[in-house]
Amino acid sequence: MKNNRHKIYTVVLLLTLGVGNITQAQQITDNAVFYHSIRSPWSNYLNPALFPSESGWYMTTAKTSIQLALPMSYDDFGLTYDPVRDVTVMNVNHVLNQLKQNGFHFDHNSDVNLLGFGFTIKDNLHVTASAGVKYLTSFTVPMGIIELLTEGNLNEEHHIDFGAADLFNGQMYAYASIGAAFKLPLFPLTVGARVNVIDGLMAMSVDNLSLDLATSEDVSSMQLSSDYRLHTAGIAKLSLDDLGKFSFELEDIRKIIPNNFGYTFDIGAKLKVNIFDLSMSIVDLGPGAHWQQNPITIVPRQKDVTITFDGIDLSSLLTHGVVDTSFIGRFKDSALAMIDYITEEDDFWYSVPTKMYLGASVSLGKLVRAGYLFQGQWTNGWFNNHHSGENHFACNNTLSAHLNIFNWLELSAANSFTYNGDKVTWLNPGLALTLSPGRKLQIFAALEYLSSMRLTQAKAAHVMFGINMVGLKN
Repeated sequence: MKNNRHKIYTVVLLLTLGVGNITQAQQITDNAVFYHSIRSPWSNYLNPALFPSESGWYMTTAKTSIQLALPMSYDDFGLTYDPVRDVTVMNVNHVLNQLKQNGFHFDHNSDVNLLGFGFTIKDNLHVTASAGVKYLTSFTVPMGIIELLTEGNLNEEHHIDFGAADLFNGQMYAYASIGAAFKLPLFPLTVGARVNVIDGLMAMSVDNLSLDLATSEDVSSMQLSSDYRLHTAGIAKLSLDDLGKFSFELEDIRKIIPNNFGYTFDIGAKLKVNIFDLSMSIVDLGPGAHWQQNPITIVPRQKDVTITFDGIDLSSLLTHGVVDTSFIGRFKDSALAMIDYITEEDDFWYSVPTKMYLGASVSLGKLVRAGYLFQGQWTNGWFNNHHSGENHFACNNTLSAHLNIFNWLELSAANSFTYNGDKVTWLNPGLALTLSPGRKLQIFAALEYLSSMRLTQAKAAHVMFGINMVGLKN
């Protein structure tokens, strides 16, 4: 995929413009609405130097976080109502043209927190720990396919480029984290660090996949020439039977226990000056997961293999009322002949996304806090050990306000400013509500990062909900 299709420009608040490489129209789906929160433990999750204000301890229990990003909103599909036929119709050409302009990129991230806790020691030392499971996946439809559908491919050779690591990436891993933050005695600075131990459950990526397609006007023919490289690893082993069917199978029960350990680090700092807080952090800095169980690579037997499908003989397709499907078998046999299946591969590392946060906030007593947050993300992490594609960087800028009412209700509102290479999106709101019955129990929910106030224009969203316990010192 051409590099100019991977560019997104993001407006930095007021006058600063931040530029990064990422698939066009793909934006961060997380406003980090709890970053400047007055009482939420999830501020520590985003920066190990932050700790809930006036809290001696906290416990995080069930929390679910789901991020979803799509290439088009409901309105972009161009659905119209036909009163004559009393039906709703969609213009396929309109949809394809929209995808041609914006690309087709899909992201889905899930994070299930199982348990976490934090406590203070003599007001200067915060100790934290947590554990959970994360699932990250990214899928991109090649721009060449969209161009083929919109422009046609008659009597000319057409090259479809499936990209490199952008085609598909997926990881599922468990993590356990332990960290600490220390407030310096002679200076209003708090520094924190955390180590995250990762144990991988499943990984799959298509590092390279290209396809050459050629047709001619006088002969119904299709010529394919491909080169690809697919990696898998995890507790389930990928197998290929004699019929060319792939499946994942669990081996000996003793081998189900994951043995794909890796690690990342989080670092952060907070400087307090009167009513102002300045903070920064880098989260998930490191190599990621070390995949050692069942590493498999699927590559073509010969990269220059070319197969030709001569089309369908319509005169013999239908015989005595029966459809001749032998052409399907011939095509399938030719395609499978290009596949080789390698079971012996060295272990490898996959990086996880690395995030950066730069924040500033002002507190008006215990009631109101307002803040600004710049956040960036490297989709393949800083080290990018195994991916062959570009390491895309995306960023956005968020203003937030937090209202704390007698420590039993906190209302947080946020809005991001972004530029996706085509136009400025000024309204990307987020909203979070935290209820605290008895001042210790927290029931929270957050909905973040919609394309506008109209839900039918949403292309990305982040939903988060769960339960915490927080113990106030007074």
